Amino acid sequence: MSRWAAGLIVLGGLGPVHSWGQAAPSPQVRDLPPLRTHGEPNAQAPIPELRALVERFFKDLIAGEIQKAFQDLLVTSRLSSRHENVSVLMDKTAQAFTYYGKATGFEPYDTRAVGGRLYVVTYLLDLDLQPLRWRFVYYRPEEAWKLIDIRVDDALEDLISR
Repeated sequence: MSRWAAGLIVLGGLGPVHSWGQAAPSPQVRDLPPLRTHGEPNAQAPIPELRALVERFFKDLIAGEIQKAFQDLLVTSRLSSRHENVSVLMDKTAQAFTYYGKATGFEPYDTRAVGGRLYVVTYLLDLDLQPLRWRFVYYRPEEAWKLIDIRVDDALEDLISR
């Protein structure tokens, strides 16, 4: 069976940042190994402000509005400046919908805070043939949450082989 692996936006090679004037590392699109869970999932919905952002993204995907979904999700993220990378991720998402069928629903799979400023949200997006797992990592340096990482995959083995 052929595997579908989405292009992933990740921040790599982050070295020490010495001043505001230094350029931030560029997000990259690359295929990565499947996501791994950290133990038993916490299926509670994420905090309300993140829940609204992520669920609006999924509602747009279900409506077939892939470009709008990504534009709205990334509006306050520096990931949005990497137009080519975002375009590849949108194309891979469209390919997944072609391969696995129409998106029909979504549900939280895991939510967890990592300290007070990092929050990881994992959802399952239901498609006709099988779900896709989406992980969003948010960071709150000051008042507002910023999306710093998004990953998606179709590998479900670690979810069902507990």
